[in-house]
Amino acid sequence: MIAALLLLAYATTVGVVGVRLLRRPWSTRAPRAAILGWQVVSTSVVLAILLAAVALALPFLPMRFSLAYLLGAHTITVVEHYETPLGILPGVASLGIAALCAAMLAATTACTYWRTARVRRSQRDALLLVGSPHPDGFTVIDHAVPVAYCLPGGSGTVVLSTAALEILTDRERELVLGHEHRHLRARHHLALAYADALTRTFPWVPLFTAAHEQVTVLLEMTADDAASGVEDRRVLAKALVALSTGVRPEAALAASDTAALQRVRRLTATPSPPRRGAGLLVGVASVVALSVPVGLALAPAIEAATRDCCSLTAPPARA
Repeated sequence: MIAALLLLAYATTVGVVGVRLLRRPWSTRAPRAAILGWQVVSTSVVLAILLAAVALALPFLPMRFSLAYLLGAHTITVVEHYETPLGILPGVASLGIAALCAAMLAATTACTYWRTARVRRSQRDALLLVGSPHPDGFTVIDHAVPVAYCLPGGSGTVVLSTAALEILTDRERELVLGHEHRHLRARHHLALAYADALTRTFPWVPLFTAAHEQVTVLLEMTADDAASGVEDRRVLAKALVALSTGVRPEAALAASDTAALQRVRRLTATPSPPRRGAGLLVGVASVVALSVPVGLALAPAIEAATRDCCSLTAPPARA
């Protein structure tokens, strides 16, 4: 039971501390590392809660035999280390809740995926009717509002309106296209889908809500950085301002309508020196964050195996 309590305490602590650490200014200077951080923290919390349920239910799960065999311990000793004073009731209840939550997450993910795929397919079909291909590899739609966005799926589709082509210079257009192509190449829609599924399934968890909001903005910043060098940042910022009146269609990724003001200020500010250690630090922290729940869940079984080993190797007592 102690393992389950420690796992729940770990999930709570990581959920609170992780949000505070990842909301700090460093995240906008290293958006890719920050996106990884949000994903790992969210995954670590989910993993810890699922393992807590398994730890409570382990005394009556068939996997107790495999775990004991794997660690070279007696099954009875392993079960004793996971038993609760209330018997199997906490295990049954926690396993049922965990299974329900997992089913809700799977159902939400599947429904969102099929709905989004249907919307994007409908939009691509509409583009075949109202859009015209451009020699530079994007689709042009006749629209009085400046719009630039991309539709993931297959090889992806980048769309610019005629109004956008009129107000953007050649260099600005190249940067906007680079921004959209970065979304498609890096499959940013998958990161958004993961954060969106957690938020829709567990809207009462502040961590998942914050992760969805921050990942949405950080993905745009990542695309900004990939599309522009140091000398082009102000040019891209000018293009974002020019496109700020446009609105992207549902299920599309757009260059201008997500945290546009924050991104323009970031692009026009004096570039901060890159923090090369941020990625490495986040990588190490990610490994630790995902390893700790597994270690806490296995700690009682490892202790049981150690005691069995010590009892077998201890010398016989003298008469």
